[in-house]
Amino acid sequence: MPELRQLTAIRLAPAFLAVGLPAVAETAPQPPLWALLAECSAVFEAVGQADGYAGTTEQQRADASRVAASFLAEAETEAGKAGQAAPEADVASIMGYLRERWSNRSEKLLSLPSNLKWIAYCGDLGRARGILPVRQ
Repeated sequence: MPELRQLTAIRLAPAFLAVGLPAVAETAPQPPLWALLAECSAVFEAVGQADGYAGTTEQQRADASRVAASFLAEAETEAGKAGQAAPEADVASIMGYLRERWSNRSEKLLSLPSNLKWIAYCGDLGRARGILPVRQ
């Protein structure tokens, strides 16, 4: 029998596949806030790992990595508030997929409209949650 975190990841997989943009199709289930925070963590990780991408400096990449870690911590906190049995494990269960998804998009991070919408969404969410401007 699959573990709870595997079941959680399996249940969320269709929602993440439906999310090509920050707004989900009307017929698709809305991902929980903790999953969106986790996705924003993956977005900022991709920026932080894009060595020299789009003229970013080492400081900007370091800031992006700190923001990614803050989004991840916020996702774990929110998962706990949402009643997830194992918040850290549940968030971790989707991070592999999300990291791969955004790593594959990193070469065109700023040139695809769907990526720009995610970046704008994550910026808004980060400001609303006190993650942006960059937490030290």
